[in-house]
Amino acid sequence: MKNTHASFFPHMRHHKFQLTLATLTRIMAATTTTTTTLPRKVGFLGLGMMGQGMASVLLNAFNTTNTNTNTQQSNLTVWNRTISKADALKANGAHVCESPKELAKNGQCSVVYAMLADPKASVMVAEQFAEGLREKKMQRKQREMSVTRDTEESDDVITYVEMSTIDAQTSENIKLVIERDQMAEYLAAPVSGGQKDAKEGELLILAAGAKEAYEKCLIDFDEMGKQSWLMGPECKNATDAKMALQIMMGGQAALLAECLAFCEYTGVDEKVWFDVLDKGVMMNPLLRSVGNRMFKGVENNRTWPQTLFQLYLQQKDLKLAIETAEKVHCEVPVASAVHQRYVKASRKGHQNEDFASLRDAYDEK
Repeated sequence: MKNTHASFFPHMRHHKFQLTLATLTRIMAATTTTTTTLPRKVGFLGLGMMGQGMASVLLNAFNTTNTNTNTQQSNLTVWNRTISKADALKANGAHVCESPKELAKNGQCSVVYAMLADPKASVMVAEQFAEGLREKKMQRKQREMSVTRDTEESDDVITYVEMSTIDAQTSENIKLVIERDQMAEYLAAPVSGGQKDAKEGELLILAAGAKEAYEKCLIDFDEMGKQSWLMGPECKNATDAKMALQIMMGGQAALLAECLAFCEYTGVDEKVWFDVLDKGVMMNPLLRSVGNRMFKGVENNRTWPQTLFQLYLQQKDLKLAIETAEKVHCEVPVASAVHQRYVKASRKGHQNEDFASLRDAYDEK
């Protein structure tokens, strides 16, 4: 059992056996003899540090399914602004579109996932996708007026799943854009985890929206993540929960960097102190990973080239969290102070390096 799902009602929290794409297809093949159904097709927009791994996990699952059922077709359609980033996926069987508009118009996908770098990119891609939906709707009306109709075309509503880290207002704006022509439904589903988790299908997925849309995506969430939650019916239920996680993540890294700097300045052996921390109850996987990368960066002439999660992305997430807190009149003095440390590290040239480079924001030597 890899993945569990939980509803936003605590008393309804439950566990399910993992239902993967390959497993579902084998069950259908074993129990269905007379009914022929169209293959399920999925789209993926954005192949950056996180999206590349997530799309690869889905493609591997589809390829396993196709091997078991002796089918030869592309179940995954992808797009990325830098088209060359899709080369590996294309070589492994994915179809590549030249634009989000093309994917919406010709992709024949039942679910489309979006994983972009920032709110601006998320809105731009959603608008292009919605434009494709409008053109698809017009083409459908024209075909309905004629005799000709593509026998493989589905009238099912597309589910557009925004998995990027964005604020609640941006998520609501995208929802309005996507659902405007009633050709698609929207589900917010930001993730928690790093590049390694994305590649291994070990992300935590926080979804918000209609229960039916969430359940439609569970088969893919099971592949991309180790657990998913339906946080509530509104976009903000997921985006705000994600912001709280980013405050925790950014804050822990900053506190660790501060402790290591304190040890350095007071003459305490940093590695011995870290070993003490590692053996106690305060240690967790995040601190252990970030701490080890902080040591490597210091030893490497204070450069952190190994980019598991770029510093500017954590800085961006903290800024979004602080802005969200201001809108609801919630004081977040710790998050604000931590954010300034990330700003300082960026000014020292570490914005595109691993966020463990935050260690340098506490060094005045």
